[in-house]
Amino acid sequence: MKLSYMQLEPRRLVVLRAVARHGSVVAAAEALHVSASAVSQQLAMLERESGFALVDRSRRGGQRPIEFTTAGHRLIAHADRLVQVLDDADADLGSLAASTGGPVVISSFYTALRGFVSTALDTLGRTHPALAPRVRDVDELAIAGEVLAGRVDLAVVEDDAQQRRPVPRGLRYEALLDDPFRLAVPLDWPVAGGLAEIGDRPWIDGPPGTALGHAMARLRRTTGLAFPPVHTCREFTAALALVGAGLAGAFVPELALAAVPQRPQVRVSAPAGIGARRVGLLYRRSRNEPTPAVRAVLEALRAAPGAASGAASGAASGAVSGADAPGRRAKPAAPPTR
Repeated sequence: MKLSYMQLEPRRLVVLRAVARHGSVVAAAEALHVSASAVSQQLAMLERESGFALVDRSRRGGQRPIEFTTAGHRLIAHADRLVQVLDDADADLGSLAASTGGPVVISSFYTALRGFVSTALDTLGRTHPALAPRVRDVDELAIAGEVLAGRVDLAVVEDDAQQRRPVPRGLRYEALLDDPFRLAVPLDWPVAGGLAEIGDRPWIDGPPGTALGHAMARLRRTTGLAFPPVHTCREFTAALALVGAGLAGAFVPELALAAVPQRPQVRVSAPAGIGARRVGLLYRRSRNEPTPAVRAVLEALRAAPGAASGAASGAASGAVSGADAPGRRAKPAAPPTR
């Protein structure tokens, strides 16, 4: 649309149409729930915007219905089409708001996908057969923008449990579960002296902004140990491969340990105070969002972690010691963040 064209206010076109449909300013005002003077003002402003007389004032008088000029009739025809477009848009969004079917794009990382997301999607296939989940692997640093832009409907995200996630306006974050970190080291590393004895050995760090990256920075602050970041891995399964090769130690959450049940060259323990990875959900929040389809996925994900984390515990139980409950629910200390 060229901005040099006349600027017509769409709401005034709707007022013009109401006058034409109801036959008078007074009747249109009653239908629109406004005063008659407000309708007259809108018509006058529309005439100034268009540069044309829209009402044929030469033929007014008595009880005769209002009549329009040629320009008025043409604008009324456009107003009819405008209102139809608006009605169609409203009906389209209304059907979207009422539907629990169709595609829902979900972003998830591997260990969550294997641990509980796939279980939730399997359940949805039975309870909501019209739903069509689509899984995308999106970089953690880009995920908020993807959700805001509508390219992703719901994201499973991870943070260090002691790191508060910043949530952009228009999104909601919901903590789902705490996935305790465990210490994974090569079999030939000493264990009797605790972290102090191995703190100067090679370690696996996470990229900036990731749950492991934040956790490693926190542990360096709280323990005073160096934990030299010789390797950097985004995926915990890759970190376990390096540990198994004797190249470094790593802090790995329980869901990741469950994803690699066979790890004969890795010793796993649970020292006190190393914390947890917090797994949460990120989705759009507005007057009509989340939609029923996204809410159905949210409900399935909320229901899945209990069983999934129990499976994680069983997979790791032969190699894990310590009191932390695997895959435990995150403490609901604060309401979901907008």
